[in-house]
Amino acid sequence: MLTIKRSCSYKIITRAVHLHDQPLVALLMPGADDCEPCLDQNQLQASLDDNPESIIVYNQQADALALVDSLDLSSSQIYIEIRQDTKGVLGLHAIRNRGHRPETLELIYQ
Repeated sequence: MLTIKRSCSYKIITRAVHLHDQPLVALLMPGADDCEPCLDQNQLQASLDDNPESIIVYNQQADALALVDSLDLSSSQIYIEIRQDTKGVLGLHAIRNRGHRPETLELIYQ
């Protein structure tokens, strides 16, 4: 189970809508009001090393996926993927360990 602020989820989805087909990778600290976008691999890795409790937020754009896949992460890393369904509706999907055995987490909005 993962809890984030409802207002934060709106900000994430709004940012994804504005970026449309551009990559979005960001870090979200637990309890934060918003995520911090970061598309530089070295800066992102350093921030994760300094704050291992950070949650990686990303969209399904190819460059965003490649950046996330390039990071050296623990097996307990939590991700929030911004997904788009077949009707174009965006939603958030929380995952632990994007590797070989991803585990979907229940996402609770406060």
